[in-house]
Amino acid sequence: MRSRDRLPTWTLDALLATWFAVISAQRLAVLVGGGAFGFDGRLYRDATRAWLAGGDPWSVFLGGIGFGAPPPTLLAMVPFAILPESLALATMLGAGLTGTALVLHRLGMPLWFLLFPPLVDAAWNANPEVLLLPLLMAGVAGPGAAGLVKAYALVPVLVLGRWRPLAVAAIVLLLSAPLLPWYQFLTALPEIADRFRVQSSGGMSATAWWPLIPVAAAALVLAGRDRAAWLAVPVLWPWTQWYYATIAIPAFARRTAGAYLAAALLATPVPGLPVAAAAAIALERIVRGRAPRGQGSRSAG
Repeated sequence: MRSRDRLPTWTLDALLATWFAVISAQRLAVLVGGGAFGFDGRLYRDATRAWLAGGDPWSVFLGGIGFGAPPPTLLAMVPFAILPESLALATMLGAGLTGTALVLHRLGMPLWFLLFPPLVDAAWNANPEVLLLPLLMAGVAGPGAAGLVKAYALVPVLVLGRWRPLAVAAIVLLLSAPLLPWYQFLTALPEIADRFRVQSSGGMSATAWWPLIPVAAAALVLAGRDRAAWLAVPVLWPWTQWYYATIAIPAFARRTAGAYLAAALLATPVPGLPVAAAAAIALERIVRGRAPRGQGSRSAG
């Protein structure tokens, strides 16, 4: 495709930013009408406080929703558990959004990506998800801390072959293991797995419909490792919820039509669309790879 036939970058920006704003506004309207700010953060904090008091964190429920994260998450939540609730939620949200803004700046991405609807959803609920990208971009020790917050945060680190951060994460997990209630967790694991399945309605990823899995895997391979690393969680992780797609933001750093289409698809809370997002990037990469030299090798605009 010739350069003059492409949409200019500012047009792609305007279209995607508008889509983000519309979806986020719709989601916030539902969330504001449905309950108080910080639901997820309060659930994580209550479960951690129960563990610190000698109780079973996986018996903690809030509004009918049960805690289900693995034991390392409890350790990561200790600083927030010892703070007053309102301060804990504000600190988590402030650190997450400020850190994400810095990540966007580092990647050369516009700040309006803070309107990415899965991120908005996680932010309103004060979900620890908002901490993942800042930690994953924070040198060697950051990914290890991110792995404590959410186990799947280590997926992009593994796919990218960042062995030093993985070694640090492994050491942290081994050293913390004696402190954590792994026996309680493993005993309750069948119930926790069923809870995840029900609470996520099967999830957003390919695992919600097994025939999609080979399609998803092929799309990730064809998308290239640097993007597949960030897309792998929303595309293939079991029982994914919408806000899991927050971790995929670096996959859109190259401001191409395919990347922006993928971002728009991930911004839309429909099961299976994460697979379509990976396919969009894979297809664009294939087309660009087949284009004659001097065509298809630059971002739009």
